[in-house]
Amino acid sequence: MLRLLFPLAALSLVASIALAEPLARRGGAPFESIDGVDLVYGEARTDKGYRVRIYTSRPRGATGRLPLVVFIPWLSCDAVENPRNGNDGWSHMLRIVMRDAGVQLVRIEKPGVGDSEGPRCSDTDLDDDMAGFRAGVRAAMADAGADPSRLILFGGSVGGGLVPVLAREFKPRAIVATGGFTRTWLEHMLDIERRRLVLEGAEPAAINAAMRAFAGFYVETLERGQTPVQALAAHPEWKTYWYDEPERQYGRRMRYYQQLQKLDVEGAWRDIAVPTLIVWGEFDWIMGRDESDRAADILRARDPSMVRHVIRPGMNHHFFTFKDARAAFAEKGGAFDAAAANEIAAWIRSQAR
Repeated sequence: MLRLLFPLAALSLVASIALAEPLARRGGAPFESIDGVDLVYGEARTDKGYRVRIYTSRPRGATGRLPLVVFIPWLSCDAVENPRNGNDGWSHMLRIVMRDAGVQLVRIEKPGVGDSEGPRCSDTDLDDDMAGFRAGVRAAMADAGADPSRLILFGGSVGGGLVPVLAREFKPRAIVATGGFTRTWLEHMLDIERRRLVLEGAEPAAINAAMRAFAGFYVETLERGQTPVQALAAHPEWKTYWYDEPERQYGRRMRYYQQLQKLDVEGAWRDIAVPTLIVWGEFDWIMGRDESDRAADILRARDPSMVRHVIRPGMNHHFFTFKDARAAFAEKGGAFDAAAANEIAAWIRSQAR
């Protein structure tokens, strides 16, 4: 049965989720329960024919139409839902925004993740994800409890690079991007490999040799369409440096990254003419500062008043703070950065008025 945690008088289900057979709850997981938040489990059908789970939240007891925030999530196959209350910084941050920003917030589960239909997430690509995100945004805007004229797109991690692309289509009033990417995915991967090696304590000469190998490897895989195993077969001297699967990286098909490489995120930011909050953590080794700086610089060139660029001291990619970069890399001994979440919630509230 569809989970309803606030009255339909306050928020009606959109047509795309009024189906004879609602999406089944998979895996025996409990339903999510969030203090101070009313929540609906819904769904939206993508143009590829499968349905994705959407979670619609409002501050507890809120009535009438609220400004709408749609969250576009990360690269990994981790669910955006957190029903077992795991100690996850992204979930902590989102729950504060859900409770305190005064908005109707919609999270979209990727195809093949959680209750969502479609191929396994490890077999899908960026086109599948984007189809799910577009369906989720359309469903969110059609809901009677939301004011679509006050739409804010909120991207986290890779989602922070996808929201300016989606903004061209959905014309939001404002944008939030935290831990996102801006430059080409090839540049991003060369940066992350160097940071990883340095933080692992590799010798300088070994880092230099590895970077020469990775430079060729990522041209073959991202620009020339090869899988890792194909690139390594042609260049066996690179095998010592590869650390992931023959066909995938970080749990996703290489085709996913080839599609990321084709995106013009910088061009999308150039077209943005709405207030934008960009957040980056000082110890985010996954997405380097050059990514958020570049987005902010593009926006400032158009209108400096449109961008707020926040650098959170000590924060990593996952909203936890650490004493130094190596501790952040190891993710040991960190504390949730509630102040970062509060700042995002306050900024959204100010823009949504």
